[in-house]
Amino acid sequence: MARVLVARFAWLLILAAGVSAGAQEPGSRVPEDTPNAGVSQPSSPSQATEEAAPTEPQKKPGATERSVLDRLWATLSQEEDPDGPISTDRPTFTPANTVVPRGRLQFESGFTFNHEPMSPARTTLYDLPELAMRYGLFNRVELRTYWLGQTWTQTQSRPGGPWRLGGGLSDMEVGFKWQLLTHDKERKWIPTTALITSIYAPTGGTSVLGSHTVEPYVNLIYGWSLTDKLTLAGSTGYLNMRVTDLGRGRPAESFQRFHQSLVAFYSVNKRTTLFYEWYVWMFTNAADNRPTHYMDGGIIYLLTPNMQLDLRAGFGLSDRPDDFFTGVGYSVRF
Repeated sequence: MARVLVARFAWLLILAAGVSAGAQEPGSRVPEDTPNAGVSQPSSPSQATEEAAPTEPQKKPGATERSVLDRLWATLSQEEDPDGPISTDRPTFTPANTVVPRGRLQFESGFTFNHEPMSPARTTLYDLPELAMRYGLFNRVELRTYWLGQTWTQTQSRPGGPWRLGGGLSDMEVGFKWQLLTHDKERKWIPTTALITSIYAPTGGTSVLGSHTVEPYVNLIYGWSLTDKLTLAGSTGYLNMRVTDLGRGRPAESFQRFHQSLVAFYSVNKRTTLFYEWYVWMFTNAADNRPTHYMDGGIIYLLTPNMQLDLRAGFGLSDRPDDFFTGVGYSVRF
């Protein structure tokens, strides 16, 4: 009888040990050199669920850790992006004063119609695809390229006369944008500031719109968030230019172009933003050094946090600039 009781007691101990082992779940491994080393782990599954940190498979991957398919799907998703909504350099003349987030790739494109009723000739221009590629190299640095693309022109030398077709390929801009100052909620008077340093490479070949030389370009962009809905921004820049299409027998002309711009953005809601802008080009060593002023305005609409449509229209403030121009654009971030 005693042997039977001892045997039953031994089986009960074995079963209890087995149940206890099955009830324990593996927790996250804590390094010995961390402050939590040596702290007792939760003794029950419910405590482990409530107190233990989430394991790696449970963590939501960041934007730079997503697969190609995930990034494609994110462009169509209406969910908020961890990097915030897309911020583009278009459609305003003033680029964005922020850089593309690290590891993100952004494309911007558009089409512009220009009408120049110059005396005695009238000229109409079409620009396409206005393609920009921006990639976040580091937290505060982006690699950027911009190519205006192909320009088609129609010129009428006199009213009722024949139209002459022309145009050509433009040069490509290649460079970097640097985030100098980020938005400071405590000191709102300090502007969010970025700097573009780039060159225009002679990629236009023998096109009459190409400079056939390297042109340096610098642009300082800055902006203030005045209220939750109203933002004021501006830019100050320099471009060394060379024009080759001056007519038969005339040599190429090199000169300097400076610019200044000011733009106001008003957010109607999370998707729709209105803007109105003024900018001026000023020249030195050019055949005509008179400044040219422009004004434009338009709408920026977010299809998703990573896709944007834009529409703009503007005009020149004297008889020298374009009398009227308008365009549309599309941008996407992966």
